[in-house]
Amino acid sequence: MHELNSSDGLPRDLPVTILRTFDAVANAGSFKAAAESLALTPSAVSHQMKTLEQRLGVALFRRQGRTVALTDAGEVFADHVRQGFMAFQRGILATRSGDRARQIRVSALELFSQLVLIPNLAAFAEMWPRYDVRIETTPRFADFDLEDLDIAIRVGDGRWADLKNTELLRITGAPVASPGFLSAHRCQSPGDMVHSRLIHDTAQPQAWRIWLAAQGVERSDETGDLWMDSAPAALHAAEQGLGVAFGIDPLVRAWPRFGQQLVLALPGFTGPYSRYWLSCRRGADRDPKIRAFSTWLRAACRDLA
Repeated sequence: MHELNSSDGLPRDLPVTILRTFDAVANAGSFKAAAESLALTPSAVSHQMKTLEQRLGVALFRRQGRTVALTDAGEVFADHVRQGFMAFQRGILATRSGDRARQIRVSALELFSQLVLIPNLAAFAEMWPRYDVRIETTPRFADFDLEDLDIAIRVGDGRWADLKNTELLRITGAPVASPGFLSAHRCQSPGDMVHSRLIHDTAQPQAWRIWLAAQGVERSDETGDLWMDSAPAALHAAEQGLGVAFGIDPLVRAWPRFGQQLVLALPGFTGPYSRYWLSCRRGADRDPKIRAFSTWLRAACRDLA
């Protein structure tokens, strides 16, 4: 039996280079391709992987001719190794002085960025001039294991493992349209939406269906509806009188022309509810820049509620 390191369960004499080689093979699916990327011989890579399997006492690969595939155990191990190398990289960046140490990298949906983050950034910069906020607007679900992120703004139930999740804002769906559209079309109850042109956000393709179902309305025919690639684009289309968009209340109330060119189509109808969350890696909230950003953003969201 090999002597194990009590802190990580790995044999004490297992070099990190073997883990780097394993990561390369797992990504390439080939000993030869991994060897080329690492400037090693295929036999050296094969020997290292055989050593690794012996040390762990489990098969990590299935040989398939000239390629290899990860076993179930190999898939699990590969995920942890990848996360480990990402953690090393974050540690290096965190201990270096310079630009990255001052940066706060944030991933958020476009509507939240446009209506909450950007309008309040000047106040944050005035309070914390030494920090450099960098915002990525994307509908993609942020992956802290693979991306160089500090904070993600997410929508959901807040039950994301291995993350510190802080509630920012309670939200619900709110159909919105232009006054001109509403005067020309009957929109007095959720049932009227069956015959209205709806404007969808492709990042939330089920939003309308879920909201209407909560009102007891079924609408299967989407012929003639409009589909936009972002929530702001959907709201712009609604302003132009093109249909009824799915707004997010109270976020939509911060829309620059809300109450004039864009109004609630069905005041008083709400639900179901969800929440915006600020998510970061566990322990990251001890970092002064993460604490500063979180405190500032929670205050900005309280002003919206």
